[in-house]
Amino acid sequence: MDTENQNGSMSAILEGLIFTAGEEGLSTIQIQSVLSDYSREEISMFLHELQMEYTKDDHGIELVRYGGRWKFVAKEFVYPSARKLYAKAGGSQLSNAALEVLSLVAYRQPITRVEIDEIRGVSSELMLKKLQARGLIETCGHKDTVGKPLLYQVSQGFFDAFGLESLEDLPQVVEQETLTLFATEEESSNTEESALSTVDTVDTKEKE
Repeated sequence: MDTENQNGSMSAILEGLIFTAGEEGLSTIQIQSVLSDYSREEISMFLHELQMEYTKDDHGIELVRYGGRWKFVAKEFVYPSARKLYAKAGGSQLSNAALEVLSLVAYRQPITRVEIDEIRGVSSELMLKKLQARGLIETCGHKDTVGKPLLYQVSQGFFDAFGLESLEDLPQVVEQETLTLFATEEESSNTEESALSTVDTVDTKEKE
């Protein structure tokens, strides 16, 4: 009885810890550092049990392990519905923050969320999820660094939405010291709006 209650409580704690870590995820060592009453082997056992629970079809997310770090990600079958949700909620319009993130992905792909955050100075996790749900960006593997963070690039939906044939059709990038939000321009067409105009990116200075 006590073991079952303890297992249930541990699953809930692990679930909450990994959820709050977001895309960064957590390593087993990090988890054990705050759950010191349990051995690393015990925590690994609980994690695998939780992972098996999320393989069931009645969950829209799954627990995965990339580069030794545990994180929650949405299952593939969720994205078609998510795209419809965002299409109804916002039509073809995107916020300045979303456009800023989208432009960084377009001009600097493949790029990680952490790299985008460093340029913008704020978290971009929610914007990335919205852009992915709208079918404007997609993941393209993992960067070969600590934590194996996801890499993002624009999708075919991006080219369709902005009437572009390739990345070469993007406006010329201006290098400056600061990143500024770029404006959107509405075109008086029957069904389409142009959201992408220009973006200033951070001046990256390479030092030998």
